[in-house]
Amino acid sequence: MDDKSGGKRKQQHSLNLLDQIKCMKDLTKMIDVVLVAEEKKFPCHKLILAAFSPYFKAMFTCGLMECTQREVVLHDIAAESVSVLLHYMYTSELHLTNCNVQNVAIAAFFMQMEDVFSQCQTYMMDHIEASNSIGIYYFAKHIGAEELTERARKYLYQHFTEVSQQEEILEVEAQQLLSLIRSDDLNVSREESILDLVLRWVNHSKKLRADHLTELLKQVRLVLVSPSFLVEARKRNTVLLCNSQCIDMIEGALETIKKSNQPSLSLRYGMETTTLLLCIGNNSGGIRSRKGMRVVEIDFGKACAQHSFVNCML
Repeated sequence: MDDKSGGKRKQQHSLNLLDQIKCMKDLTKMIDVVLVAEEKKFPCHKLILAAFSPYFKAMFTCGLMECTQREVVLHDIAAESVSVLLHYMYTSELHLTNCNVQNVAIAAFFMQMEDVFSQCQTYMMDHIEASNSIGIYYFAKHIGAEELTERARKYLYQHFTEVSQQEEILEVEAQQLLSLIRSDDLNVSREESILDLVLRWVNHSKKLRADHLTELLKQVRLVLVSPSFLVEARKRNTVLLCNSQCIDMIEGALETIKKSNQPSLSLRYGMETTTLLLCIGNNSGGIRSRKGMRVVEIDFGKACAQHSFVNCML
């Protein structure tokens, strides 16, 4: 028998064995343990659990009390996650969704199923978007998944304008929001978006969050906000009007803006000026390129702020 035929035979043998074991589980035959999660019971086999999970292998072979108990209660583990992991053990199929992946990752981490935990991380990396990047970032930090943390952080910072408009960001803790908005690396073109986020976050739960407003407002670079936006924000938000410190901060920013055209604070990543050379035609003015095209130097940071930029180039 050649190696290829032998390999196919072993593969088929493994599939047959897996099918038979799953059939035994479905028919509750030779069941020797029942996992309990959220009061839901999952009949299964110790041998299968031990084969896939070092946690269960240690439990069933090291003389622990669970060795003799028929039921093993899993505390703080979602029943759906147990179902997903058992299905994986018996079929090799791992059914992950945006809704269950974090709970499955937690359960896999608890059961020391490194392969599944890795697949959960890969799934989250492949499905990061504006609506879930905050949740993935803090989840990854909490469980110590460094690669996932860094991937989510990069997405979050790069797409912060879009992320800041999602409902998810309104659920972060005060210190988490504070850490985000103090960063220079946020890709935002206007500081107004940061001020707007702070006010929306506080107004989302005024009674519980109003005390954090002053601390958060100190991280907003108010002198980079347009005076009209500051005046309108002060007029329309009672949380600002009721806080004398915040009013003083806004008044101080307005005075600073009047006195100087150049802000003293550093710009965030998305506000930094970039100089470009644009080829726009064969007019006689400007610098001549080798192809005879006209080359014009443009301050892109300022140009993007002007609504007429595109029109004047046509």
